[in-house]
Amino acid sequence: MIVAHRGVWDAHPENSLAAIRAAAAFDVVEIDARVAADGGIVVMHDDTLLRTTGDPRAVADVPGCEIRALRLRHGGGGPEAGLSEERVPGLAEALAAGPGLLFDLDAKDPAEAEAEAVARVAVAADAADRAAIKIDVADTDGLAALAALEARTGLAVIAKLVLRDAGSLALVEAVASAGVAVAEVWFDDLDLVREAARIGGGRLLLSTYTLDPVHCAGLSDSRAATDPGAVWGRLLDAGIRLIMTDRPAALRGYLKARASRLA
Repeated sequence: MIVAHRGVWDAHPENSLAAIRAAAAFDVVEIDARVAADGGIVVMHDDTLLRTTGDPRAVADVPGCEIRALRLRHGGGGPEAGLSEERVPGLAEALAAGPGLLFDLDAKDPAEAEAEAVARVAVAADAADRAAIKIDVADTDGLAALAALEARTGLAVIAKLVLRDAGSLALVEAVASAGVAVAEVWFDDLDLVREAARIGGGRLLLSTYTLDPVHCAGLSDSRAATDPGAVWGRLLDAGIRLIMTDRPAALRGYLKARASRLA
């Protein structure tokens, strides 16, 4: 499955309603969520509004209604990007913009209270059947926190796992045995991914990312642009079933070509 990171933002502002609507051509859209000063949930990656809107204030210091009135800079933002007509969406508004999409919700503040607030907005927006929130799971305590969050809110939770060494595989088994459907994995060694996929079997789908700013084992979008088989192909062969990318159209093209070769 193709996960469009922050929507499709080559032609639209990242995390905007337009970027989310454009992601309807793919399987999943990943968006970022933060709690504003009044407790409202807005779709924003950074802890300040500067890069994406030009406003230097922190998200946590500004009421949601003020944030939602701000115009977003084009693309990935930054001082060279002009302002678009798109405005910062609230989370409920963003979920409504992609009725046929699955949503991967990334609560940027690791505090449990923020994750729960994000989850509750998703459930209230009738998106519990098409959204999941992800949290770090470093040990069995983290797995217990995941299960408790899911039980309290009714929203599915994705486990974020770090595959450091063979000892990490015991946690993969625990996550799969707990009934978690998806684990997003970071790794340096594809052999660990293969073993994690074997352990997960049909119980646990593995996800990862090939974003240029953050990726695993040198497997980046830029590298995939010239040799997709060496990046996306290797991930698929190792057992990855969801790939988050800033180049979703290129990944879709590769998957179609790969399917034709294997047919």
